[in-house]
Amino acid sequence: MIQLIIFDLDGTLVDSAGDIVAAFHELTDRRGLERLPDEHVRNAIGEGLRALMTKCLPRELSDPRLAREIDREFYELYEKRVLDTTRPYPGVVEQLQKLSQDHRIAIVTNKHEALAHQSLAFPGLKELPWVKIVGADTYSERKPHPLPLQEVMRIAGVQPQQTLMVGDGIPDMKAAQAARVHSVACTYGYARTELLLEHEPSLLLSAFTEFDRILDQAKGLAPRI
Repeated sequence: MIQLIIFDLDGTLVDSAGDIVAAFHELTDRRGLERLPDEHVRNAIGEGLRALMTKCLPRELSDPRLAREIDREFYELYEKRVLDTTRPYPGVVEQLQKLSQDHRIAIVTNKHEALAHQSLAFPGLKELPWVKIVGADTYSERKPHPLPLQEVMRIAGVQPQQTLMVGDGIPDMKAAQAARVHSVACTYGYARTELLLEHEPSLLLSAFTEFDRILDQAKGLAPRI
């Protein structure tokens, strides 16, 4: 039986692309850099904010000093607008409230932990009994490393075969594989479905309102080797 469900945040529980893209455009405008198409930036979100910067500004981030400067500036710009347009996906609040009655729930995201807490500041989300909210800076490793998932399982006192990792990004799928946890790929998020399928997710979720189906299907999954 599944006892613990670990969720990614951006592109899984909340649609934050508009605020992330706007902060990125403000950063590049300030620095006189080329303005990339919205879709290009949005597609890079699925691997975490650090990967977004690396993919969209590879030349600038090749200089370690400049990379630290740009990272800090982007964090400050995004922090100011983190809830401008960000909203939970349809069904998220209701489904999580129901899930938390019989399951333990947690978040593992590749955005900073403080920003993750800000992104959950919605009625019905912030009050949920999260086992742990893990950000990119919570532990020494972030997804796709299995450590964040392993730590959450340790805190919850459950085994990999009792756990699901739900996310829309490649790091979610890779972290689940490395931690021997079954993965649920959210095809409504930011990473392209064909890329998610390359990492062999255990189940696919096309809308959060269908999460009851995922739990039913998870009952038939053998432990991941």
